[in-house]
Amino acid sequence: MPVAWKLAATAMAVIVIAGAAVLTRPSQDDATESGSLSIDVAGFPRGALAGAPAPEMSVALFDGSRFVMSDYRSADGRPLVLNLWASWCAPCRVEIPEFSRVAEETPQVAFLGVAVEDSTGPAENFAAEVGASYPLGIDDGLTVKGNYPFIGLPVTYLIGADGLITRQVNGQITAGTLKAFIRHDFGAL
Repeated sequence: MPVAWKLAATAMAVIVIAGAAVLTRPSQDDATESGSLSIDVAGFPRGALAGAPAPEMSVALFDGSRFVMSDYRSADGRPLVLNLWASWCAPCRVEIPEFSRVAEETPQVAFLGVAVEDSTGPAENFAAEVGASYPLGIDDGLTVKGNYPFIGLPVTYLIGADGLITRQVNGQITAGTLKAFIRHDFGAL
């Protein structure tokens, strides 16, 4: 075997082992719950819409009802975690169960998951498979995609009880990090 092939094979082995080490390490959430790690999100970027009123949106929920932002704001009064996902998004598959756990632990905060850039059938199948503890739906009228900008999925918006966006988080986040954002932005937990 040529030396170049041996070096390439060795490099690939190192990458695979390093990736496995990262994927199997204890999560930040585990460390946070044991008290050995504190997640500081105060300096984390808030996003372009931070401080602006949450834009209107209307979403078809998979239970047959609709979520309309203006109706929610006038009827509920809790802060809202809005998570955008898609059935084809691998990080979303990991994130939604973590968000479900946090949603169950923080009833003083509402959660909503919305499939964007997706088709109804695959999104409903995905939703049934992951079994979220909070409402999931699809952006059937494109009001979410049009009003809540994102560069990739998943993306999460934190919206205060006053209706103002406190933060946009691009990419997958753990339960521990989500709890830290909720604690910092909403004073909940």
